[in-house]
Amino acid sequence: MERGQKIVNKFIDNPWMLRITALALAILMFFSVRPSGNTIDSTNSGIKEEVLRDVPVELRYDDNNFVVTGVPQTVDVKISGPVGIVITTKTGRNIKVVANIKDQPSGTHVVKFEPEGFSDKLAVEVEPKTAKVNVEERITKDVKVEPEINEGQLADTKYVKNMTTEPETVTVSGAKSAMDRITYVKATVSASKDADKTFEKVAGIKIFDRNMNILNVDVEPKTVKVKVELSEYNKEVPLVVNQKGKPAKGYTVDGVTPKSDKVLVYGSRGNLEKIQQVVVNADVEGLKKTTTVKGTLEKPTGVADLSFAAVDVRVKVSKENETSAKNKNETDTAKKAEEDTATEDVEKTFKNINVKLQGMNITDYSAEFITPSSGQINVIAKGASKLISALTTADIQAFANASKIDDGIQELPIQVKSSEGIELTPSLDQIKVRFTKQD
Repeated sequence: MERGQKIVNKFIDNPWMLRITALALAILMFFSVRPSGNTIDSTNSGIKEEVLRDVPVELRYDDNNFVVTGVPQTVDVKISGPVGIVITTKTGRNIKVVANIKDQPSGTHVVKFEPEGFSDKLAVEVEPKTAKVNVEERITKDVKVEPEINEGQLADTKYVKNMTTEPETVTVSGAKSAMDRITYVKATVSASKDADKTFEKVAGIKIFDRNMNILNVDVEPKTVKVKVELSEYNKEVPLVVNQKGKPAKGYTVDGVTPKSDKVLVYGSRGNLEKIQQVVVNADVEGLKKTTTVKGTLEKPTGVADLSFAAVDVRVKVSKENETSAKNKNETDTAKKAEEDTATEDVEKTFKNINVKLQGMNITDYSAEFITPSSGQINVIAKGASKLISALTTADIQAFANASKIDDGIQELPIQVKSSEGIELTPSLDQIKVRFTKQD
């Protein structure tokens, strides 16, 4: 046994035997890890192909003086080369494609895309290889911002008294073709539901052409502070004097004239539409001569407040049968003059008439007035003096048919109507409204 052990030790200690054993193990390991089968995967030869999607394009040009359009934001890149480099490139972040337009003048050009950040051991192909671009002169100018708000977001008793922006103007720059199309520079602010107090909010700037398409231009600053001053919704209506009591025996009241013949009533839009006049109570009890009394106003139902609660009323008093003939002649003359005047045609402008959107399904759409942003217009009424003098804002209806609308901005014809014999002309033929389909 000792002899056998010696033989084994001698075999192990022999350097040539160790070399032969190591070689055999190396050959065995090579064949054990070698891929099997007849796969056509190019990794067998150490070469791999890959298509990199959405590689960003870096645009190089003089952006202070020019604007470039027509360059895609990303392109696809096909790479081929050693497996390890392909995999590393695919997961790397330093690769990009460059479109160099620095030396190009204004006009249309074809620019070639150049890959950067790729290993020189890779075959690189950009798709598309080129792009047709347009180089235009950059124009810069200051423009005034127009603030706007959807008054439907306000409390029913409030309206926008005034809106201002800080700053009032912004600096806009872009291609000359786009700058020439600028029509509206708007800062649209939203209010909290049923807002009833003056507030300030930051609003983004949007720039539109005449068809309300957003223009691709740069603006600085991108936001402004909008101050929205709210006031109580109101309406001016005539005062009508109601005599209380009777003058002294043997005397008669020839007329009552309030110092002011109109009053402002405050409240919700819906309630004020029903109010056509306010009654003034004037006490003439026991009067023997012409005098001025304090008249008190009756606040109609639905009115939150009046611009004043009392007014001086001049009461003209005279003895009965005194100079009756003279008074009769004067009355007849005045009556004839009044009748003549009543038949003459006159014009009167009624301001801030709300345009109603008839037929709109409010469960499917919301509406935002664009032009005018208040949703109100002025209406010129023409007709006989007697009819026009009796006409009030509540008698005039302005509306637009919104029964057939789509999502987006639309222009709707404005229609107005009132009592017969009166010709109405709206200050605008159409109203522009943005309709938004509800989710």
